[in-house]
Amino acid sequence: MLFRRVSEKPDIERIRVYFGGSAVMPAARPEVGAFVQITAVPYSAWGIGKFAGATNGIARVQYFDAPGAEPQVVESSLTNIKPICLPTQTRVFRRQSTGRWQVGRVTDGNGAAIFVQFPNGESANVEAADLQVRWNRPLRDPLPLLTSEATETPFLADARSAFTRQVALQYSAASGITAALSSSIELVDYQFEVVRRVLTDPVQRYLLADEVGLGKTIEAGVIIRQFFLDIPPGSSHAVVLAPPALVAQWREELTTRFGLGNDLDDFLHVVSHEDVADVEDELANAGLLVVDEAHHLSRFSSEHEITLYRRLQAHAHRIPRLLLLSATPVLSDPEGFLRVLHLLDPVAFPLDDLDGFNRRIATRQVVAEVVAMLTPENLWSLTGELDRLQEAYGEDITLMEKVDALRAILNAFPDEEDEAYVNALADLKTHLVESYRLHRRILRNRRKSLQWATPRRAGLKRVPFRSAGAERWRRQLEELRLHLNGLDTLPATLRAAVLGHVLNSRDRTSVRKLLEQHNIRDDEALEIADALDGSAERMRDGQERLDTLTATLEGILATPNAQVVVFCSDRTDADRAAQHLQRSFGAQVVRHEVRANCEDEDTPLPWQKFLSTTDKVRVLVCDARAEEGVNLHGGKKIAVHFDMPGSPNRCEQRLGRLDRFGKGDPIVSYALHDESNPDEGAWIDTLDTGWQVFNRSVASLQYLIESALQTLEEEWFAQGTPAIREHATALSGPMGLVERERKQIDHQDGLDALGEQELDAMEQVDECDQSWREWRAALIRFAGEALKFQVRYDGSRPINQDSDEAFRLAYVMEHGVPRTLIPMGGYLRTFLQSIDVDAPSDRSRSPLTYRYVFRRQNALTRAARSQGVRVLRVGDPLVASLEAFCEQDDRGRAFAMWRVDREYEVHDPSGADLFFRFDFIIRPAALVAKLDGRGADGQSILEQSLTRKSQALLAPMFLRIWVDGSGAVVSTPSELMEASYTDFWQGTRRDFNLNPRRWRDLPSPIQTSWLRDWPALCAEARQTAEAAALQSDACRAHVRQALTALDREERLRHAQTESRLARLTGAQRRCELEERSNDDALCAAIRNSLAEPDIDLDVAGVVFLASEDPFEQ
Repeated sequence: MLFRRVSEKPDIERIRVYFGGSAVMPAARPEVGAFVQITAVPYSAWGIGKFAGATNGIARVQYFDAPGAEPQVVESSLTNIKPICLPTQTRVFRRQSTGRWQVGRVTDGNGAAIFVQFPNGESANVEAADLQVRWNRPLRDPLPLLTSEATETPFLADARSAFTRQVALQYSAASGITAALSSSIELVDYQFEVVRRVLTDPVQRYLLADEVGLGKTIEAGVIIRQFFLDIPPGSSHAVVLAPPALVAQWREELTTRFGLGNDLDDFLHVVSHEDVADVEDELANAGLLVVDEAHHLSRFSSEHEITLYRRLQAHAHRIPRLLLLSATPVLSDPEGFLRVLHLLDPVAFPLDDLDGFNRRIATRQVVAEVVAMLTPENLWSLTGELDRLQEAYGEDITLMEKVDALRAILNAFPDEEDEAYVNALADLKTHLVESYRLHRRILRNRRKSLQWATPRRAGLKRVPFRSAGAERWRRQLEELRLHLNGLDTLPATLRAAVLGHVLNSRDRTSVRKLLEQHNIRDDEALEIADALDGSAERMRDGQERLDTLTATLEGILATPNAQVVVFCSDRTDADRAAQHLQRSFGAQVVRHEVRANCEDEDTPLPWQKFLSTTDKVRVLVCDARAEEGVNLHGGKKIAVHFDMPGSPNRCEQRLGRLDRFGKGDPIVSYALHDESNPDEGAWIDTLDTGWQVFNRSVASLQYLIESALQTLEEEWFAQGTPAIREHATALSGPMGLVERERKQIDHQDGLDALGEQELDAMEQVDECDQSWREWRAALIRFAGEALKFQVRYDGSRPINQDSDEAFRLAYVMEHGVPRTLIPMGGYLRTFLQSIDVDAPSDRSRSPLTYRYVFRRQNALTRAARSQGVRVLRVGDPLVASLEAFCEQDDRGRAFAMWRVDREYEVHDPSGADLFFRFDFIIRPAALVAKLDGRGADGQSILEQSLTRKSQALLAPMFLRIWVDGSGAVVSTPSELMEASYTDFWQGTRRDFNLNPRRWRDLPSPIQTSWLRDWPALCAEARQTAEAAALQSDACRAHVRQALTALDREERLRHAQTESRLARLTGAQRRCELEERSNDDALCAAIRNSLAEPDIDLDVAGVVFLASEDPFEQ
């Protein structure tokens, strides 16, 4: 739920007082037959009951379910009993002297007698003792309504059925992961698969390891939102730990994309890695912990990082749901990666076994290289790969059996499409991947297999110019290098700092101060440094680079829709560049700013305007602060590098702002190149041709980058500029350091990466989104037309079926009386979480919901997100409220009508043919599964994950069964039987809703034939229909398909488990065996729920087909 939940009761009371006061009467002992509520749990949630008397201070309260159903009687202390007045619009039932039931609604419940409006204009004052009100429990069986003739118009039944069917289709498409549909995101298949794996697993401890820019935050955001949807309000606490630069971004994403803004700081805490000590209590109570950039916490490069990891280690093993987010490859930093995996699974990854972990990584390399070759098109080279496996792993009996099986097929020279060959190849590959995968709960997607998911990098264009002071500065820098080489060994930190000056001439740090800080007291060196500082300042003050920047942007901005991000390393440079550009381009240029803690978060920052008003703001000038925590992707973005930072990692951070997951044109980069500075040119070449950072991401190479820069520091001091050129040569080419590292990382990642999925889950989600018009029609018909909510559009009402305007639902009051057919108290109880208390309302007593659209794309625009517009789907509080109302309310659950067609030939001598209509929902049976050693949180995760799993396998199925008056199933109902309800003449046809008067006025032949033993006839017809539904070809096929899919998953799981067990020993093997036993038990529970599904009667109705109208006066 999305409403702030510090304490639900105060919110209810505050809103109730604001919108209409309380219905509770002053405390007094009630009379027998009076309406009351019990204030003690669990009965406080049961709603309105009737006082049935008291003995020795113990009261009896009777709860009414439906006409014809047995009431429920409970006992509670008399002090817990509160008399109430029935609110306006309360739905009431009255049993008439004839035994028939009449349904009405309260128009005034404050007097001694209750004024009730009945159908057909009838109204009366009725004593409370003669009325009944349904309790707040779901109506499980609508048949008593039909048998007692307490039916409603077919219009309500059809409206309710259309709504519930659309809701069920969405649940089915989402596999029960409603957060995926109700978030303002454009979820794609690989992200949905990650979310699905996590949320259908009873053990929700995962490392999400997608490469940079593929949307790990989106995956984690959906899981966080689902956590808050699954857990009861007030008992769900989650903590997100993120680097300081990403805290603001996380807060914005959780608010605008995932609708969790009202939970922030109360139940959802986003905390900087540096401030984790401040949330010790929150960590102790957390049901979900998300750690972004988890590798940052495992470096142990400072005392703070060690302390932070130890604190996290203490909590992570206890918190039932853990998500670690990190794109860092295992080869980059094995020791740090081991610490990350230890948080995930301390048994499989003990911290004191780094040597063993390194051996696992080393043994994976041959396997990783072979797996990369196991594709059908490599048919003629596979023998050599099998020989490698046999030489390295000959002791692995299971592996050798699979190698021999494939070798035997290869010896028969199969085609690439040969089924036996393809199956044996897949069998060997599965065994290798599962045996040598680091952990089954590492989920990794790679850019190389998802190139469509992010804008590609389209290379670098150099913009040359010459500055007046660069040559002098360069000569002095060379003089300093030569002089420092003659001194004693230089500290590594000084080498790194001086190299930073070499690679980026815009660095404003004083070289003299650097020397002094490192205790360099050589007078000549200090004198050269003084001169160098002066030359650097004069060079930086020159206009040549700024003029070149302006000329470059003039050309770029001539391209329609192009937007430019100017990256500067230094704040002063960024300020000067912004001012210089504003003189030429005016308000089209804005300067990136970071929000201070005291500033109003509702005021958009310049970079937000750059994203939201793309036609007006076309240039964003940034300094180094924008290299983390700001997402600028989408549209036609162009990067202009005012200078080049001294590390490829920082270039990666810059471009990572632009090429993240989502739509956008290829990212072209421009670099301003001072030809008077050969070091700058050599460094640009290194970044471009060596690291290739402007063509593809180098995020996975960050540790190679660090070691390579350390080597460059030494080589530059020894050789000068040629060292940079040689460095570029060593990095580049197919046999260069970069390509070899990429190949090793690629092979290792291949073992842990998610494979091709044969699921059609995303197709169903897409089809669901494409059906937004049908969803809109169903919701508006049910909420607007049937329940009388007012649909308030922001603009004009949609002019055709393809237009989609943002809207709110308004609870309508007229002259102090509700027009919406729900009492205010019931509305506040059921719909509280959907009320936007900040919404502007022109009527103080007409609460409004949040703003919604039906078409997903309309909720994804920056303007819609900034205005809080949501996409309306299951998982949203409004839909959940309407679902809860449908469960509790009896309207639309039973109908009866007399259908006249003057051309119809009646077969029954009574003058009308009788047909029952039963709408059933078939769904997985309630799951019964329990694992030893799990607390309440663990059992909750278990039940939720199994329910989602079973729903994904056996989607809710709607079956409509017709039974005629003789008890025979009508396999092919006629068009006349299934036609929509029409209460006016259309040619020879008209329908008449059987209200109480018309039930009473049915012709005597009908009364003496069909209605003679009406309850028994209804019960027999229902029994016949239920059996027919369960035995129908459609139902049997649906169940058979689900069981087949479960069997397929089970065989794959067993094969994967056996592959892992073949290599495990000790504690790891015991854990794997325990998990296999648990999985077997859970699979058996799922199988039972699928094999014998529940069948619920949703709607019961009856149609009398006749050729004459018996009701005309």
